[in-house]
Amino acid sequence: MNVLVINGHPNLDKSFANAEIMKLLEQQTDWQIAHAVDFTGDIKTEQQRLLEAELVVVQFPLYWSTFPSVMKEWIDQVFTYGFAFGPDGSQLKGKKLLFSITAGATAESYSETGFNFMPLENYQRSFEHAFKAAEMDILDTIVTFEMNAIPEEGGDVEKTIALAHEHTQQVINAVKAHIG
Repeated sequence: MNVLVINGHPNLDKSFANAEIMKLLEQQTDWQIAHAVDFTGDIKTEQQRLLEAELVVVQFPLYWSTFPSVMKEWIDQVFTYGFAFGPDGSQLKGKKLLFSITAGATAESYSETGFNFMPLENYQRSFEHAFKAAEMDILDTIVTFEMNAIPEEGGDVEKTIALAHEHTQQVINAVKAHIG
């Protein structure tokens, strides 16, 4: 099973949820892990990783209802004209993709009357755009809300770690369901 996980968190040292998820995903010994924050500009290597993967998992926390800037930079550099799109592009066409997302806010906050003003599906269009333009096959989006571990913001470390374990198991199960 050739699974590529792209971690879009900018600083796992300051994370509870995403650090725990990545720690658990790294235990999948046949999965390859790439950290967008470690991207050194070697576009060909990143593109080759994508081409070789049977399934790509894009893991990130919602930052202002989209992915962090390190993930955006990675996409901007790797999803190039002639590779991910354009007349000679579409090399990722049909590649299986799974979004794995954490959110500190509640699910209810993603509504017309909530703090985030719109349903998550409206924001999802934005973070899906590059992957849809590359004609990748988005299999699922796994989102876990209330992944806030910061006590000053009403968070709970133990609850966040427990949710991270549940979230990771959902990701693993989804991957296995789609590629065995």
